[in-house]
Amino acid sequence: MGLVVKAMTDLGRRREQNEDCHATWIPDPTSPGARHGALLMVADGMGGSQAGEIASRITTDTVLREYRTDSAGDPAAALLHAIEQANEAVHRESLAHPDRGGMGTTCTAVVIRDRDVFIGHVGDSRAYMVHDGLIQQLTQDHSLVAQLVREQQITAEQARIDPRRNVVTRSVGVGKDVQVDAWRHDQPLGPDDTIVLCTDGLHGVIDDAEIGELASAQDLDQAAQSLIDLANQRGGPDNITVILARFPSDP
Repeated sequence: MGLVVKAMTDLGRRREQNEDCHATWIPDPTSPGARHGALLMVADGMGGSQAGEIASRITTDTVLREYRTDSAGDPAAALLHAIEQANEAVHRESLAHPDRGGMGTTCTAVVIRDRDVFIGHVGDSRAYMVHDGLIQQLTQDHSLVAQLVREQQITAEQARIDPRRNVVTRSVGVGKDVQVDAWRHDQPLGPDDTIVLCTDGLHGVIDDAEIGELASAQDLDQAAQSLIDLANQRGGPDNITVILARFPSDP
């Protein structure tokens, strides 16, 4: 069976607008685009006067366009280039409109080609892989608290409630240039393994083990809705976006 994908976004309970944006592109297996694989992406915008919403939309549109038209054949390199182009586009927009100055966004994109997984990442949205009910975070948060955890100045538990937890150290569009993490994951996607992409409106209030358990549900629609519902039950402090992808095992 082919790749099954479910994407869902929610305003949350405390925000007036949704500055998250997401995109999925699954080419027809018989089309020339099939050689690119499937593209999944989440972006969490930041900035006042709806600038975050604009930044995340520009980023998803640009990455999708640039990735689909790439001819190099290396998904990791294509993601790197596409996110760099998105950075330029968002930065140009902020310079052209002073009221949008400083706007930016996270961007976490995954390509699944055959069973191989490729990742492009900036910011503190996340990509996970769930295998046999166990969850592995594939990306590294570009945030102040994540840096402090890596330096053993605070614990992971302290980071979850630290008032600085929303401070990102790397984002798309804020500066003229951006450093993008892009690589091929060393573990192919097996039957019933699940790829999870989400913004911090989800992983900020639901711990990894809970995400892994809910994302393992047989029905991906139910899994995505359960994740959104739980984030809202925990207060829904931010916009919530999740994408789930899986190759179902043969019946």
